[in-house]
Amino acid sequence: NFFHDTGEGGISEYHRKGGDLVYEIGTGYFGCRTEDGHFSAEKYKEKAAYPEVKMIEIKISQGAKPGHGGVLPAVKNSEEIAEIRGVKPHTDVLSPPGHSAFSNPKELLQWIQQLRDLSDGKPIGFKLCIGNKQEFIDICETMVKTGIKPDFITVDGGEGGTGAAPPSFADHVAMPFYTAFSIVYKIFQDRNLTEKIVFVASGKLGLPANAARAFGM
Repeated sequence: NFFHDTGEGGISEYHRKGGDLVYEIGTGYFGCRTEDGHFSAEKYKEKAAYPEVKMIEIKISQGAKPGHGGVLPAVKNSEEIAEIRGVKPHTDVLSPPGHSAFSNPKELLQWIQQLRDLSDGKPIGFKLCIGNKQEFIDICETMVKTGIKPDFITVDGGEGGTGAAPPSFADHVAMPFYTAFSIVYKIFQDRNLTEKIVFVASGKLGLPANAARAFGM
């Protein structure tokens, strides 16, 4: 009976036993993928229609493993996990570094609109950590030009951790939360977008004082 994110591994029967879900879609499109690993609109529409799914989050990158794909080794890919992810069991499954559903800011926003339409208007957003500031500016400029906007954006700090990324990536790639969020907010403010999009923040804040500072921002 609480609000939680599925992670990019798909929606399991356990997720649906009470509570509200953010359905996270990563580069592997688990739960909404074709046999060759591309996005399946039909399967996505089925999952997005679940009453537990309240919003959909596209994972572009995250602080724990920015710009880096992942591998689910065959030994961990059980029958149950394979069923949830929509893959063949007992095989290595790759999550590519980038998405195949889009390749530039305009295609990203068009895909967001497609996801919104397929889910009958449920909120659609994306999560990313900030590396190259210009890339994020390009996305915002495209929002202004096309009029297509996500409902929310999750800014993920580069200080997150995982066992699934090389230490050099986890420790040194992407900006920490406070720096990233202040940059993102200013970019939106300059384009009169701050009141049109909800900001979600995540980071390894650690102490209550840091959390209070984040709320203040």
